[in-house]
Order: sequence, then C-alpha cells, then structure tokens
Amino acid sequence: MTDLLSELRRTRILAILRGVPPQHAPRLAETLQGAGIELFEVALSDDLGLASLRAIRTAFPALTLGAGTVVTPALAQQAQDAGATFLVTPHLAPDVNAYARKQGLGLLAGALTPTEIYTAHAQGSAAVKVFPAGSLGPDYFRQLRGPYPDLPLLAVGGVDARNLSAYLQAGADGAGIGGALTRTDWTDPDWTALGRAAQKLVEAACN
Repeated sequence: MTDLLSELRRTRILAILRGVPPQHAPRLAETLQGAGIELFEVALSDDLGLASLRAIRTAFPALTLGAGTVVTPALAQQAQDAGATFLVTPHLAPDVNAYARKQGLGLLAGALTPTEIYTAHAQGSAAVKVFPAGSLGPDYFRQLRGPYPDLPLLAVGGVDARNLSAYLQAGADGAGIGGALTRTDWTDPDWTALGRAAQKLVEAACN
C-alpha cells in the first residue's frame, strides 16, 4: 500500500478505464503510457471489465494495475485472479477492504463524508477515494486538510484537465480520471485524440 501511495503521489493521475472493449484495452494502456500515465484502474461495472483487465495484464505484466467498482469480496477475488494488484471501491465497503488487507492487495476505498473518509483510512486505504469529488469541488479538499492534514486523498468524479490543478493545489494527492481518457468511438478509436487528452492531463498535473 505504501508503494501504491508513493506512485500516486509521484504520478498524480489514476487512469480509470471504463467501457473499453478488451480487444482495444492493451493499446489504450500503451497510448496512455506513451503520454506519461503509469497508474491504471479497470472498472468492473460492466461485462467488459474483467476481460479488459486480463488483456492489459497479459500485455503489461509489470504495470501497476487495479480493479475498480469492486463492491463484493467475490468480485475482489475475480479481480485478483484477472491480475489486479489493488482494488478500488465506489463507497465504503468494509468486507472488500478486509479482503484487500488479507490478500495483501493495495486499496483505494471510496468515501465522501469526514466519518467515511477516516473510516476508510483506518481500514487500510492507501489513499481515500473521495467520490464524487465534482459535486463539492476543490474547496472541499481544502477544508478537509484542516482536521486531516496528512490523510492521503484521491479526487474522483468530475475531474479533467481544466480543474485538475485546482484539486491538487487544494490538497488532493492525485486524481482518478476516466471519461477524458476513454471518450472515443470504440468501433473506430481515435488513438491520436486519446493520446492528446492524456498529454493535457499530464501537463495539468505538473502545474
């Protein structure tokens, strides 16, 4: 978990791959890596997730790769079997958090309120995924830094190249970003546009 947090703080961006067909998932990962993104989550909220996760892990054995939208221990086990080395939840899920601890997997647990955020941290989350961050904006992170100056926070939901730096300046250790990195027609992907979008985010993370 320390390694996951260190990588998050170093790279600042967690790419969230949702709805990506498995036949295109490895090339998308390669495209995003080419732009400087190194941390990846494949969301398991649809039928494509596990196959895409497996495809990326096969193509990139050493990639820091996690599974998102993990809501049950059974799904957590499937994610681990498919190659995930960390788990991401959309909400506080104590049974999933316990599974991650038992299996030695990294964890980014979802939470929103101060009570949930502290509980997620206490249950072993390397950084707490504050979701949906866009509903409350960067100032929410600024206010959280009062009582929790050192608690690692990940902003997820509504973050893009236009506001990423604002969240980082307000106290987020990094951001999980999905739509901006996967928005294309998957029957004919525009790899150049996807690469440009990734480069803009990487540049914003450095500002």
